Amino acid sequence: MSVWSTPSRKGEVHRLPFAAILVISFLAVSLQSYLPLHLSVVTILDLPLLVVIYFALARRSPVPALFGGALIGMAQDSLTRGPIGLFGAVKTVIGYVTSAVSVHLDTESTGVRFLTIFFLYGLHFGLLYFLGAVLLSQPIEVGIQERLLGALVNALVGVLLFKLLDRFRKTA
Repeated sequence: MSVWSTPSRKGEVHRLPFAAILVISFLAVSLQSYLPLHLSVVTILDLPLLVVIYFALARRSPVPALFGGALIGMAQDSLTRGPIGLFGAVKTVIGYVTSAVSVHLDTESTGVRFLTIFFLYGLHFGLLYFLGAVLLSQPIEVGIQERLLGALVNALVGVLLFKLLDRFRKTA
């Protein structure tokens, strides 16, 4: 089987138990806040973004993806020193865009997942930069090399994380 092919049907919708969604979201936001305090290497990783993308790809429905992105983003906002609502707004858009695009993609294939995460990481940063730096006058470093490395790392970790999370889902 190729990296670009998949054994499952295109357009298949998956659900996770509600308890699993809560635990996974809580762990992602908590680890995102806690790990960089002790390991500066993980600052490049955005676990809440990966969770929003995964839930949106699995569910394939814009409204739950929108709300999930908003809730996870607001939880992330509550644990940062930045303006409340910045991550909430950006992750809301990411959840919606991911869900809307997932209808047209075979989201079970590793290659598509990798490229999806890679490009959505770039969109995430672009939205953060626009909302934070342009509208709110917050200092945000652009650093193209760091952003490309961030996209690559998040895409690699995301593919592995998605394989792990796939074990908890059920076909809807």
